[in-house]
Amino acid sequence: MGAGHARGHSVKIGVGVEGPSDLNFWSKVLHRELSGCRFDIRNMKNRDKLIRETPKLFEQFKDLHYDAGFILVDRDRNPCVTSVYQEFDQTVRQEARRQDGRCLFICVAVRELEAWFLADASAINSILPKVNYVAPPETGHAGTKTRIKELLRQQHGPDFGYNEIFFAKQIAPKFSPARAIQHSRSFRYFWERIAATARPA
Repeated sequence: MGAGHARGHSVKIGVGVEGPSDLNFWSKVLHRELSGCRFDIRNMKNRDKLIRETPKLFEQFKDLHYDAGFILVDRDRNPCVTSVYQEFDQTVRQEARRQDGRCLFICVAVRELEAWFLADASAINSILPKVNYVAPPETGHAGTKTRIKELLRQQHGPDFGYNEIFFAKQIAPKFSPARAIQHSRSFRYFWERIAATARPA
């Protein structure tokens, strides 16, 4: 891994995600926004399996000669990002903390992917035009799924339910990382690193 900085080499990045809504969202956003890079996005079905299988995923990415691997995990109920890191295998933690030649990045959505959705008010208002949503300075607080459910009820009525996969598919075409980085520190951390890897200097 790491050979992508050579001239003429097409950058390839492996991405491990928690579930199908993440897969639907990132398969659209990454390929659109970072079109010169190839992404191999792996849906691991749930958070626990993603964390447990990260050593195997990283080995697969290395065997495929990918330039880097990114693991996207929700903070959920963990008290802090550091406590999320502690759930990973020690060898994974060591690789993710390397200062030179790092090829594995663990990026934590604070608190969950929905907080990153809410960081782009324009995208939210595009698919839910009745709500007049304004993004707060920082969306990484508790209850972001609850907030989206509230917005959906404002748009569609009190009995409308939240389908994670459908919502991810809806918002992906409208989502702008350039807008979202202004309202989520954890998203900015992730986006700056994956964009720099996909577009090496």
